[in-house]
Amino acid sequence: MDWSTVRGFNYQPSYGTTGLELWMRFDAATVDREIGLGKRYFPCMNALRIWLSWDAFKRDPAAFAAHFEQALAIADRYECVVMPVLFNRRHDATLDYGGAYIDHFLHGASWVQSADMFGPYLKAVVGAHAADPRIVAWDLCNEPFSYVSPTDRIPEIVGAEYAWLRGLRDRCRVLGAQAPITIGIHSGHARAGLEQVDDICDLLSIHPYWVPGGSRTKAEYERLLDQYVDVARRARKPIIASETCWGSLDDAARVAIIRYTLDQLRQRGIGWFAYLLHHSLIADAHRPEHGPVGPAGSLAFIEADGTLRPGHDAFNDY
Repeated sequence: MDWSTVRGFNYQPSYGTTGLELWMRFDAATVDREIGLGKRYFPCMNALRIWLSWDAFKRDPAAFAAHFEQALAIADRYECVVMPVLFNRRHDATLDYGGAYIDHFLHGASWVQSADMFGPYLKAVVGAHAADPRIVAWDLCNEPFSYVSPTDRIPEIVGAEYAWLRGLRDRCRVLGAQAPITIGIHSGHARAGLEQVDDICDLLSIHPYWVPGGSRTKAEYERLLDQYVDVARRARKPIIASETCWGSLDDAARVAIIRYTLDQLRQRGIGWFAYLLHHSLIADAHRPEHGPVGPAGSLAFIEADGTLRPGHDAFNDY
């Protein structure tokens, strides 16, 4: 796989506000229509990063497995390989997506833990698709180690989260997973975050969001990208931007962000999954008339009515 050629998107269906809701109410017709629009507007689209829901699996394992297969079939119909995201650790004060919390991996934190808690889910998802050519990589977890507190103040939590991720990797290997295993690291953790999970991953996965007016200047952002490339080179592993392209409610401002970000990634031979293909009711994926909006505004490339967001065909230039 030449990872530099990935021109993909993260995709969240439009009809739900959380991962649990999206998968419990799975609507194959909507998913087909929205991915189909993506392929029409972005003919070079060749990959999708699709977030799963352990919560939905627990409530109805058979239905979840069937829905996952439907999602893979739809993506394949539009000539897109899939990077499934098994768990999510990025939580949001505006609209939380759900997923895994500290209680799920910190031993003794609460009563929610049980023996082999995630085993049936991994067997049904990874085990059943261990050699599936439609799977381009397995993302164990979206943005782990997302803490407000400095990590040196919470070593027990950090160690427990690392052990949980390593355990997930090991189970996937036992199940025969053939696609590379990765972990999507939050850009706030910078180089150290990537090195923290290097030994668990076959593929290094970064979330390099350029945020105008944020904590990094353009020069600092470009140095960060160079550092990521250096880590990958020394590790002798490929690298992918599994999330990128910060949002805005201003269309022209968003297009400028897209162009600058994708230009920088392309210069370094880094492929990408832009965030986010289609309007959704989840956080950071809609305009104010559709629900609460956080600091990132909207990251959607396609509007709620199915039209292409103004200027967002800039994606096709890269």
